[in-house]
Amino acid sequence: MVEGSYFYWLSWFLWIVYTFFAPKNRIRLLICLYVLLLITLSIHEITVYSFSVSLAYILMLIVSYFFVMRQRGKAFVYFAFASASLTMLYAAFHFLLLFDPVWVFAEATWLLALVLLFTSFVLYRSFYDRLLVLTVGCCQGDFLYAFVLKQFSFPHLIGSLSFLDGWVLASACLFGWQWLEQLPMYIDTRFQKRAREVKT
Repeated sequence: MVEGSYFYWLSWFLWIVYTFFAPKNRIRLLICLYVLLLITLSIHEITVYSFSVSLAYILMLIVSYFFVMRQRGKAFVYFAFASASLTMLYAAFHFLLLFDPVWVFAEATWLLALVLLFTSFVLYRSFYDRLLVLTVGCCQGDFLYAFVLKQFSFPHLIGSLSFLDGWVLASACLFGWQWLEQLPMYIDTRFQKRAREVKT
């Protein structure tokens, strides 16, 4: 598929879901604004210390680190370990893809998303912690990948559409899993409500 296809389709889908179906509150407003900014900034880039960086990447990094810095003590130490693990995994996957693409038996974007998703499940149980470590790991991993390539004079856009494809696909799978986990509770609540209405 064309680079950016997963990112644009899934981002617009998420924006539509939160805009028209989510409860009207401050969280919904912030999420919708964040998604729109990501879409808008994804086509713009700047040069920082000879590195080409997407503005969408910078936004993701700032927002992610804001939430990371709110963690304290053992939670922060564990998150540092978890995000470093995901960072190395992301970079290693791309290096293997670069030097030995034969071993990739499926579409690289899907394979990367599934590997990142599975790792986030191993590291955390909370949906929000999984999403945060997934985002931070991807961002740091893409920077590490670009940094190493820079030593060999290989150009690489940090936060490219390909990067956004992998991240949004893994995030979408995470959202889907969260929805499946909550579905039985939702059905049970609706069933009990309907049962009470029948009794009255």
